[in-house]
Amino acid sequence: MNRAKIGIIGAGNLGIRHLQALALLKEACQITVMDINREALRKAEIVFKGTQGAWKHEACFVSGIRFMPAAMDIVIIATGADVRRNVIEELLEQAHVFYLVLEKVLFQHLDDYEAVASLLERKQVKAFVNCPRRMHPICASLKQKLADAQEMEIMYCASDWSLGCNAIHILDFIAYLAGSQDIEIDISALDPQYQQSKRSGFLEITGTIRGSMGRCRAFSLSSYRKQGFPVSTVILSDTCRIHMMEWKKELEYADASTGWEWKKQSFEIPYQSHLTNLAVEELLSSGNCRLTSFEESSRLHIALERKLIPYFERQGVEPGLCPIT
Repeated sequence: MNRAKIGIIGAGNLGIRHLQALALLKEACQITVMDINREALRKAEIVFKGTQGAWKHEACFVSGIRFMPAAMDIVIIATGADVRRNVIEELLEQAHVFYLVLEKVLFQHLDDYEAVASLLERKQVKAFVNCPRRMHPICASLKQKLADAQEMEIMYCASDWSLGCNAIHILDFIAYLAGSQDIEIDISALDPQYQQSKRSGFLEITGTIRGSMGRCRAFSLSSYRKQGFPVSTVILSDTCRIHMMEWKKELEYADASTGWEWKKQSFEIPYQSHLTNLAVEELLSSGNCRLTSFEESSRLHIALERKLIPYFERQGVEPGLCPIT
């Protein structure tokens, strides 16, 4: 039986989490990890060899895309947003790939979305974006609780949680719960000055992003500069009330079945190192997975970046650039 061929491009912290998850695959596979940083490759190899299940897989670590197999079933691209389009183009120029799993933020220029979409169509590659909340059991439970809701409001807030980098995760979460049609975004409540990102060469934002999407008639994503406020998600709908506290791994909910009395429910949030393997197995077995399609995620990305690019331009950033990753 031929082993599935899986590639990872980018051996940083997130790439290593994907690699650890691949060790958990039920069937032995051939894994190729690529990074131009040889020290990152060395670290990834050490971590992988110490991961349970790694022994049954064939793994190699290379410093250029040209050294990757000419045909691969799935490639995970865990690079920064600034080079992702170039990496995709170089990869698909010299390798046949069935599925791509892309990290977010996807790209930094709006033109990249159409260019990559055209390339994927031409090369007949099916792509997904790693917004993994759709794979969390608690999120599936929330979706079920809200199945009959006609309308809802969603508020997500915490101290400095890298709003620019992570907003797409919450927008995707809202799309999953409420439907992603007709997204509207308002950034007028962002703080007027950007911040330096924890990642060198990139920028971040604080303040509040508001909008509406599908059945969600209003949402707000708030990142406060003042420290100490834990992550809190509040969902109000015409069928239930939910307060989700990720830091406590606990939520409270009330609906008609509880007589509108608050009930508590605990939950777990799976690590990325225990999720990528599930998405890969789904793709290999069915050609689909629970992650967000490239098309849907692109639409959410574009709606956000169309607002953020002028915000950054007004502060002297290169025209047309959304300098987040």
